[in-house]
Amino acid sequence: MKKEDLQRLKDTGNCPRGNLRGVDLGGASLLEAVLRETDLSQANLRRTLLRRAILVKANLREANLQEADLKGADLESADLYRADLFKAILEDVDLQDANLDQPDLRKAILIKADLRGANLFRARMQGANLSEADCYRADLEKSDLSDANLYKADLRESNLHAVNLQGANLMGADLEGANLFEADLTEANLEGLSLERTNLESAKFLKTIMPDGHSHTRQ
Repeated sequence: MKKEDLQRLKDTGNCPRGNLRGVDLGGASLLEAVLRETDLSQANLRRTLLRRAILVKANLREANLQEADLKGADLESADLYRADLFKAILEDVDLQDANLDQPDLRKAILIKADLRGANLFRARMQGANLSEADCYRADLEKSDLSDANLYKADLRESNLHAVNLQGANLMGADLEGANLFEADLTEANLEGLSLERTNLESAKFLKTIMPDGHSHTRQ
């Protein structure tokens, strides 16, 4: 961390391309802050207000963003490798092409989030709310989406290989061209979905509510 960069942030509310690695900004108000390409790796941003912040290509690797409010923020192409986003508010966030490799997104709010082309490999997303999220061509391989809400989510051509979808709500979701090879759909709700172009090879069905509304089991 550079002290002059931290002072610049305090004085102006902005610090584009700054070095704020490991900084403690827990609970701070950074509303609409410009932090484009800023290094915030391993920073403490727990419960920080970052609504509508500009974090394009920012480095947030292993940052603590528990319960942070990022509603409407721009995180396009940001690096959130192993970031802690437990219970974070990510509604209407732009995460296009972002790196979310192995993050903690348990119980996070991702309503209407833009996750097109994002890397969510092995993401922990138990109980997350992704209703109406755009996950077109997102890579969610081996992620845990158990009990997640994916109501009306756009999952077209997404990679859901070996994903845990136990108890997930997928009503109204678009799975056209999605890969659910070896996915666990135990007790998931698929009612009303079209699965004609969806790869369900070796997927697990146990008390799964199928598109016709009937429960189905195939292990």
